[in-house]
Amino acid sequence: MSIEQEFREEVQSHLSHLSFDIKPVLKQLMEYNYPEEVVSLEFEVFADGFTQGFPVRAFFMDKSNSEHFIDVDGQAQYPSPVDPELLDIEHVYPDELEDKYRNKNEDIDLYTIATEELIKWFAECWNEVGGESFKLKANIAFHDDINEYNLIENRWQERF
Repeated sequence: MSIEQEFREEVQSHLSHLSFDIKPVLKQLMEYNYPEEVVSLEFEVFADGFTQGFPVRAFFMDKSNSEHFIDVDGQAQYPSPVDPELLDIEHVYPDELEDKYRNKNEDIDLYTIATEELIKWFAECWNEVGGESFKLKANIAFHDDINEYNLIENRWQERF
């Protein structure tokens, strides 16, 4: 087995332990009655998140592809039933896991591999709680990438 495949399997194992926690959060996001201005949920995966919390963050976008906020007593708040950070955890996997694989191959792109596995896992969890019937658009992507994974249609597409 290649070093890359080994790392993929380790990431998959760590993510599988989070499935129980993420599914109710995704269900809440799907069932929430968003303001009419919100047309899409956009999830982005950030590089530092795997070893420092949960790497996915939700954004609530309007038709001009700007983040939408609601006014609550003069304060801008997210139109969300959950924290946009989704899960409050210490990490998906510890720093030592990345150290282990960097020591085996210093050129390995751990972020890309981990993000690919996370997107696949996230889409599976999304679908398992009824995501295909979500009324708005929903996508997940690497932070600031040109491509995104359409969670409704279960396919990669160019962003925007």
